[in-house]
Amino acid sequence: MFNYLKYMVTVPRKFILTWTISGGIYLLILPLAFANSSVESLLIAEREAFRGMSENETMMNLLGISDWDNVFTLEGMVTTYVMIPFVPILIGIATIILLNKLGSKAEEDGTFEFVAALPMTRTIVYLTQSVVAVFFGLFVTFAWTNIMFIPIATMELSQTLDYIPLMKATLQGALAGVSFGVLGFALGAYTGKSSMAWAFGGGLMAIEYLSNSLKGTNDFFLWIDDNISSFGAYGNPYQDGLIAGDLFLVIVKIVLFLAIGFIGFKNRSLNLR
Repeated sequence: MFNYLKYMVTVPRKFILTWTISGGIYLLILPLAFANSSVESLLIAEREAFRGMSENETMMNLLGISDWDNVFTLEGMVTTYVMIPFVPILIGIATIILLNKLGSKAEEDGTFEFVAALPMTRTIVYLTQSVVAVFFGLFVTFAWTNIMFIPIATMELSQTLDYIPLMKATLQGALAGVSFGVLGFALGAYTGKSSMAWAFGGGLMAIEYLSNSLKGTNDFFLWIDDNISSFGAYGNPYQDGLIAGDLFLVIVKIVLFLAIGFIGFKNRSLNLR
């Protein structure tokens, strides 16, 4: 298992490094904006210019904004805007792409034959892929926020973030993204079709995101957001800390999806050429 795990990390290392570094550099822009007074003034001006948008609750939910004024602060941008809609979506997409390269997509293009010929049981293969699916999402998200924290810790900014609460928000965001990614991975492994990974993983992501955005318009969407959605399991972990119920919901979804995928992968015929 260890050798296969090493193989799964080293083969797509360019992909992993690209996602890690590019996302971290992008988030690096946010604290640097608060190191320049003119840029910060521009943000305040934009906040006032588009204030009318804050009166549209559906639009605010669609953008993942709960407090119009707070989102133009460093804390608001990172913990109640970037962490809520964008980090889970990006981690879910990245996880599906990575595991597709090494799983169901590899079966379809014939490169999975190498793995199938290794002296390992299907259980070991699937468990190894599951470990990569979970820890890849966690690793990339924590890398992003730690890269972003470098100027916060080393430069004099007009606004700052506390490290431990930021890491709590990072964990919640990462797990939400992993829950979407592992559903795609699991259904791809269950069916042997990479299209199923995108259909189910991306489909769940879209349903939960829309439910979060439209929860104020319909009781059905509100129920999904409160009881099922990984977006709805958020709250504000930066300010309120991690809530056991929120973590439990997302972790149960991850375990359930992986279990479903394992049942199918263990019993079906591999699509080998």
